[in-house]
Amino acid sequence: MTKATIAQAKTRLGALIDAALRGERVVITRGSKPAAAIVPVDADESPALRVSDAAADYLANEARVELETGVAQVHESPAKFAAAITKPRRRA
Repeated sequence: MTKATIAQAKTRLGALIDAALRGERVVITRGSKPAAAIVPVDADESPALRVSDAAADYLANEARVELETGVAQVHESPAKFAAAITKPRRRA
C-alpha cells in the first residue's frame, strides 16, 4: 500500500495514479488519518451517469406512469428536469 499526505499527493499525483493503475492501493492522508483513496476507473464505468437511489426511484416511477397512461412528461429544460428529480418525494 502506498500512502501520501495531501501535500505529497499534490506534487506526486502522476506517480500515485500510475501506482493505482498498477493495482497498488493508494491512500491519501490528512494528518495521520486516511482521508481518500486513488483507484482506477473501470472502462465500463461512467461516473457522469450515476444517480442517487431517490432519483432512480423517481425516474422508474415516471417511466411506469408513462407506460400505463401513454402520456410522456416533457421537461422544458435540463435545469427543470434536475429540479424535478431532486424534489422531495411525496408519501402515498
